[in-house]
Amino acid sequence: MELKGSEIQRVPPDQEALRVFLKALEIAGGPRELIKHRHLTWVPSLLEAAYTVVLKERGRTEEEIAAELGLTRPTVRLILRADPEQVRRRLEAPPPGEEARAHVAGGLAKLAWQALRRGEDVELLSALTRG
Repeated sequence: MELKGSEIQRVPPDQEALRVFLKALEIAGGPRELIKHRHLTWVPSLLEAAYTVVLKERGRTEEEIAAELGLTRPTVRLILRADPEQVRRRLEAPPPGEEARAHVAGGLAKLAWQALRRGEDVELLSALTRG
């Protein structure tokens, strides 16, 4: 199911940001992968990026997003300028010792947003509901 712009606007931002966050987590390899590679510091950045992407898609400015989320405008800008394809390549072949930064989280959130817009489901949610 592909989501249209008007359908996305009807979903509460918190709900949509959570879906983007979970899809980004899934793209990053899932919770177990983050633990295995000691990337637990990615979780807060992923959540910030998910909200940033959702709010931007809903027409908010960088200033409005920064104020609403308690982030700096440069952090919001860094998230929004992230290159999803660069992040995809980094996930496939990570540089040794590379730590996650906001732009990695931003790229993951953008990849997740794009996947959800194409109608891809959040497999993590599907697995939980199957028991």
